[in-house]
Amino acid sequence: MLDTPQPRPSAQTATRSAASGAWVALPVLMVVYLVNFMDRQLFAVLQEQIKVDLALTDSQLALLGGTMFAVFYATLGLPLAWLADRTNRVRLVALACAVWSVFTVLSGMATSFLTMALARVGVASGEAGGVSPSYSVLSDYFPPERRGFAIGLFSIGAPLGLMAGSYMGAALAGALGWRWAFILLGAPGLLLALALYLAVREPVRGRFDPGAEAPRETARPLDAMRAVLTTPSLVLLTLAAAATSFTGYGLYQWIPSFLQRAQGLELEAVGRFLSPIFALGVLGALAGGWIADRLGKTRPAAYALVPAVTLALSAPFFFAALITSDGHLSLVLLAFPTLLSYAWIGPTLAASQTLSSPAICASVAAIMGFFNNLIGFGLGPLLVGVLSDTLQGAGAAPGEALRTALVVGAGGYVAAIALFIAAGFTIKRDLARRNQAPAVASQESAAPGAPGLGEP
Repeated sequence: MLDTPQPRPSAQTATRSAASGAWVALPVLMVVYLVNFMDRQLFAVLQEQIKVDLALTDSQLALLGGTMFAVFYATLGLPLAWLADRTNRVRLVALACAVWSVFTVLSGMATSFLTMALARVGVASGEAGGVSPSYSVLSDYFPPERRGFAIGLFSIGAPLGLMAGSYMGAALAGALGWRWAFILLGAPGLLLALALYLAVREPVRGRFDPGAEAPRETARPLDAMRAVLTTPSLVLLTLAAAATSFTGYGLYQWIPSFLQRAQGLELEAVGRFLSPIFALGVLGALAGGWIADRLGKTRPAAYALVPAVTLALSAPFFFAALITSDGHLSLVLLAFPTLLSYAWIGPTLAASQTLSSPAICASVAAIMGFFNNLIGFGLGPLLVGVLSDTLQGAGAAPGEALRTALVVGAGGYVAAIALFIAAGFTIKRDLARRNQAPAVASQESAAPGAPGLGEP
């Protein structure tokens, strides 16, 4: 199934193929990404019912929804991305979608912490093969000056998945129970995997990059890691993404529980009100990539500074939403930061792909994803869960313990802002080195290389 792509066609044929296939590949991959996030959000929105039914603690919920999931997701993402750089990426994503859909269904059949853990590990193992290869595919369908917007459009699958998981998960759980919510929302992923396999063609690898017509050597296993460690921008963007996700995943796994425990809202109300708030993230995901592409034509630093600015605007509203004692006011305050919370993805991933050679694009994305998920997804929710259990053990009420834990976790945004700003000072130099052209400040015309991140 994962056969090696066919030899490179002529430039003219590749151009026609890319133009005709880009707007098929992008929406299909976006829907796959939507299902990816919907399956994750299902656990978060249903975890209060799962906790009671399976007799779990907050720390166990954090392990199931965050740490255990993240360890397998991040670790398996590296070899799967290495495979994606050497074989048919589209078929790999289709197979991954089928795997995580099967294990989402099995999550609804869990009867204990152990069986739920095995099901969530299965979901993580499948999802590990979805995102990084998709970024690589899109980078070969869209030129550098349009990658920020394209990846931003792909990234709207995340807020739409959160919206769908919150609304449909709560509605199905209210009517049929949490088990049927997993089963009914996991099964359609199998049909989606088939649609991806049939509808999307594998693009020519690296056709938009410098020297695209030259023969390419196969990258060695450690080439991607070496490229990241020797490129300051990639190091800083990786750490910034991890710090952002540390807070983001902690908030999004525990906000549904916070609204029920601390703010007194019912599950159905949480699903009904949270779903349109998550939908606002679509605008931020699109705007972040589009603005970075526009500004990045002359100022490459925009690909790091746009995320820094949006996070700086978001953080005060997140803190205010957690501090207030009014549940409906919390929801109102969450609307603005949720609008901006995905604006960092398009610029960050577009910059990382343009700073990477075509032979290692998926692997570089997977390395960023490894730290992003291991630190962000793995530790963010766990910190909140463990701190909540600790405060409850010291006598705090469950709702107030969770509120305090979330406030502490939200501090990760401060580190993320500083790291994105630092990356803004290194991107121009690293892009010049990537294109093997010296950075000349007085140069009036753009040097050869990667259009879309501005002058090197």
